[in-house]
Amino acid sequence: MSLLTRIKTSTLVFILAAGLILSACNFPGMGATPDLFATSAAQTVSARLTQPVEPGSVETTEPPPPVIATTEAPPTEEPPTPTKTLTPTVTNTTIPCDRAAFVTDVTVPDGEEFEPNENFTKTWRLKNDGSCTWTSSYALIFDSGDSMGGPASKQLTSGTVAPGATMDVSVDLTAPSSPGTYKGYWKLRNGSGVNFGIGAGGTNPFWVEIKVVPNTTTKTVPLVVGESGQVTKGGFVFGNKIAGDNVSNDSSQAFLSFNITGIPADAVITEVVIDLGDFTVSGTPFSALGALFIFKDDYGSLDASDFVSSTPSSGRLISWSSNSSLGNAVSDADMVNALQTKVGSSRFKLRLQFNKQTDNDNGNDYLTFNTVILKVTYYTP
Repeated sequence: MSLLTRIKTSTLVFILAAGLILSACNFPGMGATPDLFATSAAQTVSARLTQPVEPGSVETTEPPPPVIATTEAPPTEEPPTPTKTLTPTVTNTTIPCDRAAFVTDVTVPDGEEFEPNENFTKTWRLKNDGSCTWTSSYALIFDSGDSMGGPASKQLTSGTVAPGATMDVSVDLTAPSSPGTYKGYWKLRNGSGVNFGIGAGGTNPFWVEIKVVPNTTTKTVPLVVGESGQVTKGGFVFGNKIAGDNVSNDSSQAFLSFNITGIPADAVITEVVIDLGDFTVSGTPFSALGALFIFKDDYGSLDASDFVSSTPSSGRLISWSSNSSLGNAVSDADMVNALQTKVGSSRFKLRLQFNKQTDNDNGNDYLTFNTVILKVTYYTP
């Protein structure tokens, strides 16, 4: 029994005893005796309350240790990693002494067309992109490509061009005599003889680019009737321009002579167009004899010796394989080359013949050429 329990029990006994004493006072005949009983009981209760507890006779429960309220400190946070403030590194960029920057083409943009041998002036606008002033000792120089008659070098300026300033740089040129695209590269040179150009490194050239397109002339050259006609394998010469075979299986070849004296001796031929569309047909020559070929020829007066007994495998300029294809005018590069070799002379002659001499069917299979047109385009340097 715990001490607290014993105290509660003793208190209860005392209360009960006190009650009994008070009750005894009311019992009849009790007199002084009850006072003695009450006093004795009270002393007994008092004695019990004041009686010391013998060691080991009472189960003692020590009160729990007082609870000490503690306020936990918040968890310690890791201190933030300090952010490094990067201090920009200042790089000192050295500007080259001599460097140019291209601004614009003042004249002659890339691809401008000129006639052969035409004179023109090319002008660039450049900026002094270096740290040194351009003086009269500086020069414009030809670097590479097509010089177009330009100088190897010329003085850049008679004054000065300060860093950051611009200037127009010009050079007189001449278009080449032949058609085509031409490009010339140029640079600058300082007073010490060191070349420089444009771009970050100051090493790139600037340029001029043109196209030479000649001013051409187109002529229809006349057919010489007395020198044109047909020659048969049998040795007959006629004025009609016929190619094919006839009922006698006699093969014919047509000969065409053109007067080219109207073309200048120094002409450069750029195009030749032949039109054989004005023709009549007898039989089925393309089916019977195969393709029709045209050859460059150099016959003299038309005679039996001009007939070619076989069909050459080389030297063919143009070929046709049907009536419909023959009806179209043809522009041919091989004809250009063939005519160019005859420029400066008086005649350009051609021969027309089928692949086969005859089909031996005793039938007419031939073409008769009526009006033949030859157009020539050329220019003179």
